[in-house]
Amino acid sequence: MDNIKDENLRRLGKYIAESLINQALMTERDDWIETNMKDHAIGELARCMTLQNLYLDREEYEKCAIMKLRIQDIKSMLKMEDLDINLDDNDEE
Repeated sequence: MDNIKDENLRRLGKYIAESLINQALMTERDDWIETNMKDHAIGELARCMTLQNLYLDREEYEKCAIMKLRIQDIKSMLKMEDLDINLDDNDEE
């Protein structure tokens, strides 16, 4: 009975994967381009803040300082006073 379930799950997984690949191949390049640069910058800010916390936990302070500078650059680019989110520095270096 388990072999039948496993085989059905494998076939279902293969069908889903093939369907997703076919759907991706049918989309045009423009569908994948991010047009809102502010959204992209916020995503980059989140990535840098995550890396900064990771480096801080690992006590890699040089890398943490580089991320801090990158975060400051992105924040100034976004003009944080225009956003409804609070991204205050909580650095514990």
